Amino acid sequence: MQNQNVKVIRLVETGLLLALGIILDTFFKIDGIWAYGGSVTLFAMLPLVIIAYKYGVLWGCLSGVAHGLITMLISGFRSGGLAVMVQENEGWKKFIFVVLLDYILAFAVIGIAGLTPKFMKSTAGALGVGAVIGLAARYVVHIVSGYVLFGTYAEWFFSQSGWGQAILEKLQGNLLMFVYSVIYNGLYMVPEIIITAVGGFIVGKFLKRQIGHNATNCIKGE
Repeated sequence: MQNQNVKVIRLVETGLLLALGIILDTFFKIDGIWAYGGSVTLFAMLPLVIIAYKYGVLWGCLSGVAHGLITMLISGFRSGGLAVMVQENEGWKKFIFVVLLDYILAFAVIGIAGLTPKFMKSTAGALGVGAVIGLAARYVVHIVSGYVLFGTYAEWFFSQSGWGQAILEKLQGNLLMFVYSVIYNGLYMVPEIIITAVGGFIVGKFLKRQIGHNATNCIKGE
């Protein structure tokens, strides 16, 4: 019976945190940074980091997949890369790989944030560092996706600005495509990593104070 209760609590907490993350991802973000997607949210990834911290890597990865699929259904077709792709009729093959990389794998790897409790003693440190590790992994997946699926847009991307011309003069081919993907995805992922890490440290400090307060009350018999 106790194990069943633990499972129910885990499911309820995960559902609530996922719902919070989806709300933040949908309504509290700077969207449409680039034509093919990319947005900076207000702590939308932090619930996934908390789930991974509390319940481990595997559960964190599964929760990330759920978040990615829900995000795709809510906003992917409305204002993100999928909407543009369908309009331009680029084909189902690329569409499937975008879904697999940018919506499933990219959010699943955030679950590796659950590794931090093994080497971080404080809750604040575990959540903050976990956010950096998990979202850095997501950034890497987006870089791979951008390089493989959208690398052909590199020359157009850099030709749109003065500073891009200098890069076009020095780089070409695969290296240009890679740098394009790093910069393109970094413009929204780097701020996202910083915001989530700061949020993780703050929430971790708050949880530590709450735990200490509750323990003190128990000792006093309150």
